[in-house]
Amino acid sequence: MKKISIAYMSPSWPLSHHPNGIVSYLENLLFGFECEVDPYIFSHNVAPKILDKNIIDLSQFDKSVYERLMDKLFYSLNILHTEELLYKKHVMKNTESFMRGVNSLSVKFDLLELEESFGLADSMSKMTSIPIVTRLHCPWFIIGQLSEKKTDNYEIRIRKERLAMQASQGLSSPSQDVLDKTCEYYNLLLPNAKVIPNPIAPVPTDKHWDYEMAVINPSILFIGRFDSIKGADIAIAAFRLLALRYKDIELVFVGPDSGMVIKGKKYFFMDFLEQFIPEITVKRRIKFLGHCTAQQISEYRKQSLITIVTSRYENFPMSLLEALATGCPTVGVSVGGIKEIIIDEYNGLLAEPESPESIAEKLETLLSDHAKMRVFSKNAITDTQERFSPKIVSKQTLDFYKSVIAN
Repeated sequence: MKKISIAYMSPSWPLSHHPNGIVSYLENLLFGFECEVDPYIFSHNVAPKILDKNIIDLSQFDKSVYERLMDKLFYSLNILHTEELLYKKHVMKNTESFMRGVNSLSVKFDLLELEESFGLADSMSKMTSIPIVTRLHCPWFIIGQLSEKKTDNYEIRIRKERLAMQASQGLSSPSQDVLDKTCEYYNLLLPNAKVIPNPIAPVPTDKHWDYEMAVINPSILFIGRFDSIKGADIAIAAFRLLALRYKDIELVFVGPDSGMVIKGKKYFFMDFLEQFIPEITVKRRIKFLGHCTAQQISEYRKQSLITIVTSRYENFPMSLLEALATGCPTVGVSVGGIKEIIIDEYNGLLAEPESPESIAEKLETLLSDHAKMRVFSKNAITDTQERFSPKIVSKQTLDFYKSVIAN
């Protein structure tokens, strides 16, 4: 049987080199493919000493030194320096290097898969006849609205992403919510679209949540950036309500400190605590760990009593899938794909969005019922294997690819 050759554009590679939700999706997806697919990864950010013919470093296909010097000259002279033209230059740089990389191989590709960001599929479709699938990791009209400060190219990026979806021969979305929002916002029918969840690899048994270990130093785990999109302020506010009643509970915060703008002022993590958490005893029980390795995060999931996901919006968060695959009892807010992953009262609990009170209430529900925590843990592990295992999701994806190619 002839293998299907697929080219993927990735922001980096591998996951251990640069943690990223898209990279995690691709690694798990490729893990589930068997002998029917020959996948190639194209990226501008490939870890050093990667010796694999199917991993292509796109930096080698960027513009020549002469072309880059001319770009700098034009920029310094402010020639054709508008936001739209600068945006187009960025898109064309990625498009041209990707196509140079594809054409450098003696491979007849059956399909290209791209993320929707920057509308790459639109410019790519003008340079190749290879069918293109756009994967909706989270369109800018959603995330851009939640950003604390809209960039100058906000409207441009939205317009280009719409064109990319129209130019694609196939469109896949991890969540029904994102697909519905996309169709409504752009007033598109998108008959070539399909909902296919993100896959998550099974977690080894020795890495599963350990209740006996978790109760020794009870903690609530938050994994994500300290910013407004991830709802870090909501998580801390919910923990404060909980901590006033439970005197030994801690909050473990893992993720970069991106800062958060509140009423025009930007706060970084420690400044935020000083301003908004008046109780010294509560502040002392909030542990900010910053960036951690995948191995470290795995241990925190194993040893934490509960994981919380408090984002203002999420498409289909890998951090949530990873928590559930570990079996860590989880409280998430009912937005986006979170409410499609968590089955309330079965594999976790759903709280009201942007409500520290509702989140604290759900946390108390679990803390007061350890038997429920154990049941949720078992159900979460089983559910991720049944709905989101790489083998199952890769089969759905391959069937979709074949339908796109056939049409």
